[in-house]
Amino acid sequence: MAVETLLLAALAALTAATALAGLVVALDRVLPARFVRERHDLALAALGVIPLVFLLALRAAPTPTAADEPAVAAAPPLYLPVGRAGPVEGAPIHHDTPAVVRPGAGPANTGARLQHALLLIWLTGAGVMALRLIRDLVALHRMRSAARPVSCPATLRLSAAVPLAISEAATTPLLAGYRQPQILLPAGFPLDHAARPVLEHEIAHARRGDAWTVLALRVLQAGFWWVLPLLPLMTVLERNRETLCDREAARITGQPRDLALALLDAAARRTPHASLALAAAPSRSSLAQRVDRLTATSDLNRKDSPMRLALLLPALSATALVLTPQLGEARAMEGRDTRPSPLRDLDDSYDLDGRLYQAARRGQASRVSELLVEGANPDVRYQGDGTALIAAVRSGDRTTIETLLNAGADPDLGVNGDGNPMIAAAARGRDDVVQLLLASGADVDAAQSGDGNGLIAAALHGRGGTVDLLLAAGANPDAYVLGDETPMVNAAQQGHLDVIERLAAAGADLSLTVLAHSRDGQEIYRSPLSEARRTGQRHVVAWLEARGAEHREPAR
Repeated sequence: MAVETLLLAALAALTAATALAGLVVALDRVLPARFVRERHDLALAALGVIPLVFLLALRAAPTPTAADEPAVAAAPPLYLPVGRAGPVEGAPIHHDTPAVVRPGAGPANTGARLQHALLLIWLTGAGVMALRLIRDLVALHRMRSAARPVSCPATLRLSAAVPLAISEAATTPLLAGYRQPQILLPAGFPLDHAARPVLEHEIAHARRGDAWTVLALRVLQAGFWWVLPLLPLMTVLERNRETLCDREAARITGQPRDLALALLDAAARRTPHASLALAAAPSRSSLAQRVDRLTATSDLNRKDSPMRLALLLPALSATALVLTPQLGEARAMEGRDTRPSPLRDLDDSYDLDGRLYQAARRGQASRVSELLVEGANPDVRYQGDGTALIAAVRSGDRTTIETLLNAGADPDLGVNGDGNPMIAAAARGRDDVVQLLLASGADVDAAQSGDGNGLIAAALHGRGGTVDLLLAAGANPDAYVLGDETPMVNAAQQGHLDVIERLAAAGADLSLTVLAHSRDGQEIYRSPLSEARRTGQRHVVAWLEARGAEHREPAR
């Protein structure tokens, strides 16, 4: 590939970055303060488009052909004067040197030298940035290795089980790691009620996969270190990413003021930390803004608008195509997949189906009926939200549930991580809804990864009446879902002895030992007895041992 082609593609990327950075910074200033996610997604989409423009410009570069080569004129014949000695008097002597020399072929060509010098500077800078990235990865690994694991008090009731560890190098809680992230705490950090919003902030980072985003941006910055407009884009992205995690932590805990106070304290003693770790501690420039937004309760409860990353990225990609018009229509259409996706993102769905979900979530039965008549599909699955029927079950409005079932909504349709209608009803102890689903043909044992099945959910939440109802409907008392284990294991973990007695009466195996996974991804085995012991449920342990229960882990 010619050096000139690389530099032209780099110029296209720089032009796109300048235009996009100007747009993002302008919108960051004029949009109302509550539009946090919009700012974040716009900046992230713009950063993703910059390397796309570079690659498109490379592909768009024409490949030289023989027809494109400049013509080389033949050297005119050189004749000896008549009468001089020569091979044959008057015969031409062909000169070895062409009469026309290609531009740039000479060693003194200034343009070619400049191009190679620019490429050398580019590669040198990229190498330095890559070494810094490797150094930071090593520092992050050492920081995690030196940290001492610490158990999380059950009273904190965190929304996700992210490992905690004490690090002497940390001055504020921060998230470190990729496949198995952990929260590093400074020495002496109190794990009390006030710590919960700070830890939930870091859990929000883990749930969003922000560590991977930061790593990807460091790789982008290493390759395009000379594209200065990347810096304001990253600033906008980082500020709004932290605000989003603040908002999520405040929403989960209901303690926005505690988090604001923690930010003020962290800012007062903020020191440099591993650049690839994500810390709740704010920079001086963003502190006031984050505290203001935490104390503005209207912003915390605001619903996100439809302007999300899944809409912004295609729009900005189209902009990239405009910036590289050489591609033409054929290349713009190359590789397009028009097949519908089996899962959709609710934040992008403000069509009939999306409005149906929102109406079901609010328990608006009449509105649901209207949308169904207009042709809305009740069986659209939304990643992270479930289906309209699941939303209706969560809302608890029986009329909305009946309306959807009468319209043909699938009572077994679920989404991994969001459960299915039966799981949602059983977890809430809504026996009337469970009966309604069963009457509509729901599978009593229908399972969904991440949520188990109806009986597992009822056992986990101690819904004794629901357990009886499901068992009477034929539910398997020994049902096993990898990652969610069995009803008996879940009841033992939570100390629900009344549920255990009901399951045992239905024939559940008190010693059933099943494969599971630990927090660090290792294969382990769990049984009712092992889980009761692990969680300190002494009354359950005594009851199980009195009936001969065992932990039967297979020999390794």
